[in-house]
Amino acid sequence: MARPSLADSTSRRFLAAAAMRYYVPSGPLRKLASGKVLLKLLGSVMHILRASMRLPVMLLTSGIASLAYVEYKLSQMRAPEWVTGSLEKMRGWMEGVRDSEWLRSTSSNTQDDETDDEHDRAIDMARGSSGGWGSGMGPADGGIGSDPQAGGSGGIPPPKGDYYTSPDPGSLDDDYAEPQKPAPTTNSARRDGGTDENALMELTKKLLEIQTILKTVSDEDSGGKSSSGSLKLPSIVVIGSQSSGKSSVLEAIVGQEFLPKGTNMVTRRPIELTLINTPDAAEEYGEFPQLGLDRIRDFSRIQRTLYDLNMSVPETECVSDKPIELRIYSPHVPDLRLVDLPGYIQVVNRKQPPVLKQKIRDLCETYLKQPNIILAVCAADVDLANSEALKASRRNDPLGMRTIGVITKVDTTEPDAAVHMLTQNDYPLHLGYIGVVCKPVQEKAGITSHAVMLSEAQYFNKHPGFQQPGVQIGVGTLRRKLVRVLEESMRQNLSTLVDAVRSELEETRYQIKVQYNDERVSPESYMAESLDVLKQKFKAFQQQFGKPQLRAEVQRWLESQVMNVCAELYWSDPAVQDLSNHVTRSRAAGWWADISTKVGQTATAAASVITELLAANTAKEQKGPRLSKQSDTSKDANGRGRAKNGADANEWSENDDVYWGHQLDRASALLTKSGVGRWTTQMVVDLLMDNVVSMVDAEPFVHHADTRTAVLNFSHAILRNKYHSTVDQVENTIKPFKYEVEIEPHEWSKARKRSAALIDNEIRLCRQALQKVRLSTPKKQLQQAVQFVKGAEKRGLDPLSVQAEIARRNAEQATSSQPEASDAASANSDSHDIAGNNVEDLGYSQYSPRLLRQAQQVLMVQDRLSILHMRRKALASSACASPDNKRFCPETFLDVVAEKLAYNAVLFINYELLQDFFFQFPRELDSNLYYGKTLQQTRDFASQNPHIGQQLKLIERRQRLELVMTRLNELVRQQAAVEQHGRKRSHWSTTASPSYSNPFPGL
Repeated sequence: MARPSLADSTSRRFLAAAAMRYYVPSGPLRKLASGKVLLKLLGSVMHILRASMRLPVMLLTSGIASLAYVEYKLSQMRAPEWVTGSLEKMRGWMEGVRDSEWLRSTSSNTQDDETDDEHDRAIDMARGSSGGWGSGMGPADGGIGSDPQAGGSGGIPPPKGDYYTSPDPGSLDDDYAEPQKPAPTTNSARRDGGTDENALMELTKKLLEIQTILKTVSDEDSGGKSSSGSLKLPSIVVIGSQSSGKSSVLEAIVGQEFLPKGTNMVTRRPIELTLINTPDAAEEYGEFPQLGLDRIRDFSRIQRTLYDLNMSVPETECVSDKPIELRIYSPHVPDLRLVDLPGYIQVVNRKQPPVLKQKIRDLCETYLKQPNIILAVCAADVDLANSEALKASRRNDPLGMRTIGVITKVDTTEPDAAVHMLTQNDYPLHLGYIGVVCKPVQEKAGITSHAVMLSEAQYFNKHPGFQQPGVQIGVGTLRRKLVRVLEESMRQNLSTLVDAVRSELEETRYQIKVQYNDERVSPESYMAESLDVLKQKFKAFQQQFGKPQLRAEVQRWLESQVMNVCAELYWSDPAVQDLSNHVTRSRAAGWWADISTKVGQTATAAASVITELLAANTAKEQKGPRLSKQSDTSKDANGRGRAKNGADANEWSENDDVYWGHQLDRASALLTKSGVGRWTTQMVVDLLMDNVVSMVDAEPFVHHADTRTAVLNFSHAILRNKYHSTVDQVENTIKPFKYEVEIEPHEWSKARKRSAALIDNEIRLCRQALQKVRLSTPKKQLQQAVQFVKGAEKRGLDPLSVQAEIARRNAEQATSSQPEASDAASANSDSHDIAGNNVEDLGYSQYSPRLLRQAQQVLMVQDRLSILHMRRKALASSACASPDNKRFCPETFLDVVAEKLAYNAVLFINYELLQDFFFQFPRELDSNLYYGKTLQQTRDFASQNPHIGQQLKLIERRQRLELVMTRLNELVRQQAAVEQHGRKRSHWSTTASPSYSNPFPGL
């Protein structure tokens, strides 16, 4: 119906105003009626009347759904056919009433577009919408509402980035025109339809990005109770029996052949497929985030990778619940998230486990829960009553509200049967069934002509039955259906996801506050703090271990070497008793000379008495080490001839001076020419490495084995580079002391005190050794064993050797098979030792080897104690007060030499080795462990510490949840703006009626 002209509209306003003045006599009522109040009141009444007409439609729709559910339940209970038939007739009648033209027209929310562009512009200007979209543009300008045939666009084009306007439109749309009923199009629909669709597409894209972040959050172990199961958005789960065409459907949606193929069970793990539309890119590629494989442009390589990942599941299991994550980027795919599951089986072969069927069912059940969308794939050549996919979807979605049925291999059945399968109501699904043909169809063009290959579009266009209203066919239809359903499901679950993310974020913040007191830490800061801790420890060691400490350590080591030399050359020499006695006698003679000088000459009798007393005292002090008996004119171990009889044994000769002088030279050479440079340098190196080991064995490096090894390696490398040069320098420095040692009196006095302290320390160690043996063995048994060992040594026998010989002979006697005569002879021979002595009377069998060894150790320690006591007295005598008598006091002389060696060795060890190590260690620490490290290496280092790793996981979890929360809030605001815009548009469409339908257009 055409609108009247502008002149007619003016005349109508005039007539309406005149009628108002005539029929409404009073002035106030006329003002009220002529105002906006009456217009608004009339508009509200009409709006309420139109809205009230929607109630019958809603009631009819609810009744139809209830009847369908009752019919389904009765069919499961095998009710009589007349009952189900009556219900079906009633439902059909209700559907006819709902779809009737008069009810649909009265309940319609919008009016037909019968206005022209001039009136549209007038309304827009009245509303103040000038300057917006479509303002000031008429049909001649190609604006909104212009005729496409006249050169206009006919509507808002889709925005850039819409996959429906991709470079390859044929990959998303069907090759044929799908029959649809022409729907009325209003100005508001033309204005905002593309905007709403684009908003939903952008919502899906952003939510898929958010889902990728949430997947990393849910995969992490936060160390506490987590509700990460709710941090999921809907996905499209593809289920079906084996060989039902699931892989072909997915490949048709993607437009690439990338799924593994095979006769045996190929899909053994869930494949989480994410399709990402990239409108600005021209290339297609895939990624495996779990494997770190990026931008795989060869889809055959993707297919081989998927095959290898599926075949990694052993034959004994056949199915694994560990998913494979695959992302495909392409300008020809919509934004979707699909999950391909293993196909249902009916029979298990002999190589598969018996529980495989149940395992597949349990695996699919975990993905079919809400809010996921179920894509039930069924083959057209299989009865829907036997479809495992429909059975599984019915268990998880009884009403079929979130299940889409896909009928594959439609070309394998008759077109009429396929159309009936797509439109049947025996197994109703709210989202309906869609028929697809994923592979070219081979048909004959005629009776005698050859076969031709038809595409999906050509096959459906060839058979008119598929063009009926309500029949959904084609991969393009399926693709658009999936996009719309996923978008709507994500929009509905947006508020639930926001609440779940907010709850998870609050829980994570609470854990960080309670467990770590909101302490800020990052992998970089933790690594820097760890290295700073090590540097501080090293700096403290550097301050504590300077040149004085180094000299003390070297001198301590050299003093231990002095004790070893004295034990080897002096304390084990039988003649050391004579040396000690000579020193003590000289001390007593000095005392007597002083007394005789002061007192004067006394009586001869008193002098003889005093002399006898001194001789008795000397005999008492001569209790020394147990020496083996020698002949009176025998020579000692060093070839020194000594007289052992009578008073000659107490005389000191020049040979004694020569002998002990030679011993002193040997001791000095043994100390100075034994590699002092090498041993002292090695001692310092070991000391430094021990301290470095103690540093890295403490917190925090106790958790970082690789870092500990790296620190030890470069520390050892620094010391190794300077080791040989330091040894050479030290040896060159101490070379003069190998030939001559000059001693000052003050040096001798200090060395005398140090040597006395060393002897006292040796005495203490010997007493501790005796105490340890006595505590580990009963006293009586130890005394008897000691007496037995003394008796054996007097006979010149070694108790352990004799006991070992007896044990050997007894063993031979027990294993031999000789006659009794030979046994008796061997028994008689056992009673004699090697020297022919009778050993049966000695009782060797009653002492164990361990007890005999302890007895020998006690005697040895006692001998050493007696020698040490004598040497201690010798050092305290006046003969050792002067360096001129150094041959009588070798301990003091060697201590002086050790002190000089330590002083000179420390000079070069400190300069060549120690200071260089202190300088290079911190720099090597930074260059090897800090600089040049990647972010991933830093994270790996921090994660090795369990405490820090858990804290970093929580912090990273909080950051990701905060990022997700920020994006979700932005999406919620965008959705609110879109809904508000939609409400305004609906309000405008109901209040802005044409001028000729206004009862009072002039007012």
